[in-house]
Amino acid sequence: RTVKLVRATPKDFGFTEMPTTTELFARAKERGLDLCPAEIGLHLRLALVDQPKGDWFWIAMESVTDSDGYPSVFYLGSDGDGRWLSSVYASPMRRWRLSNEFVFLLRK
Repeated sequence: RTVKLVRATPKDFGFTEMPTTTELFARAKERGLDLCPAEIGLHLRLALVDQPKGDWFWIAMESVTDSDGYPSVFYLGSDGDGRWLSSVYASPMRRWRLSNEFVFLLRK
């Protein structure tokens, strides 16, 4: 299926202080965006073959449990070591920098 994605930062949503995961995702929902299914991270990693070095972003999604039992979301990046897909700690109370970029699903 085809979906429309939006890449945005907490600052784009009007935050002036670092929001929690819960606050960020709630604000996105108020603005007509939804969380992505987790598989969006996998599809984007395969699709972005020319992702510029130094570019990285998180997938706005329901957290998955990592190998240590912590809630995490996927993030994609490209650096001197190549392109990668990984996960990062994302508890409901984690605070995000205003410049962190997330990919959201545009609501139909």
